[in-house]
Amino acid sequence: MRKIGFYAGSFSPVTRGHLGIICEALNDYDQVIVGVGVNEGKQQLYLPEERAEMVHKSLDDLLFEYEYRDLIGIKYSRSELQALERLANTPDCVKVISYKGLTVDEALKQGATSLIRGERIVGDHDSEMQTSILNKQILEVRKASLNMATIPVPREDMTYISSSNVRTLFGLNEYIAAERYITSSVHAYLVGKKLSEKYVDLLKRCDVSKINSIKNYSNLVKTYNKRRHHSMSHIGYMFNYLQIAENLEYAQTENKELLAIAIFYHDFVNEGKEDDEKASCAALKDAGLSTNLRAEIEKLIMATKHGALPEEMSFEMKLIHDLDLAVLGDTTNYGHYAANIRWEYGKYDDEAYKKGRIDVLKKLLSSEPLFLLPEFAKLFEEDARANMQKEISYWQSR
Repeated sequence: MRKIGFYAGSFSPVTRGHLGIICEALNDYDQVIVGVGVNEGKQQLYLPEERAEMVHKSLDDLLFEYEYRDLIGIKYSRSELQALERLANTPDCVKVISYKGLTVDEALKQGATSLIRGERIVGDHDSEMQTSILNKQILEVRKASLNMATIPVPREDMTYISSSNVRTLFGLNEYIAAERYITSSVHAYLVGKKLSEKYVDLLKRCDVSKINSIKNYSNLVKTYNKRRHHSMSHIGYMFNYLQIAENLEYAQTENKELLAIAIFYHDFVNEGKEDDEKASCAALKDAGLSTNLRAEIEKLIMATKHGALPEEMSFEMKLIHDLDLAVLGDTTNYGHYAANIRWEYGKYDDEAYKKGRIDVLKKLLSSEPLFLLPEFAKLFEEDARANMQKEISYWQSR
């Protein structure tokens, strides 16, 4: 008899803690069914189909991270390696569904043999025990049985990962801190949803109608989220550090609205070509912005053309330049950044990419200084240079 585990939850959103439970279950069950529950009496930020899609995206991200584990710098346990190898070779070992009604009824319909519950070290035990007892009583009424399996989170660093913490961080616009809780594709998707209101409000102040703004933003998100680094996550990253700079009072700008629009559009076109920034500027016309506004925003966008900067740069131009490069000095997320860039240039074989990437990194390292504003140089310069040297060594060893 096949062992089928039914792992139910709201997954609002799915986190690395959830994924850790799924991986552990893959070592015990022939198939793991992830059930995205629909509770009619509970208000959810995300629709059931959105939550199910985020689970799918997270599983794809796990396989991406597994493929690029050496570049990212991930060390897996033996059980994690076994689970990921199995997921890579037999993707149907995990099935994702949405369902309404009682979890036990859906589990029985799906042919499950066990109900899986995840348990963190802190705070979950009592509630999980209560849920287990209730499920057993409900099953007795149906004259049915299911094993009750509790799987603790596999690593200590997952103990405090929760969907509610992700929602809290997004509510505070702390997108960077949230990155450690969720995978790249889910992060980009959530940033895209979160920044919608900001974008529409910005364009409203520039006399663009709400209908056109919503249409423009949908196209913008779709364009960005085809990529792994130059996605909405990158836009959120820049806005996060802009907020920090404003809160700490070392980035008070006179043209805040224009700077924000420039951040939204600076990587609209990113194909690794010489004229990417000019092509991104051209998209401003489609957004419905006036000629005068476009001219000012274009100056800011062109300040992100690293290695070919204008001779004279305003404070805002230097600021967007530094915000764009901030990820280089990120000691936590740099490995994911490097892997995501490799994915974006997947049309090149390893040898061609290695040569081109090393050239780009060396060119950046030759910039003196790399960051133009003293506060950003203090925050990122040293770590950025160390990160890039480390990546160069990685590619040279391949």
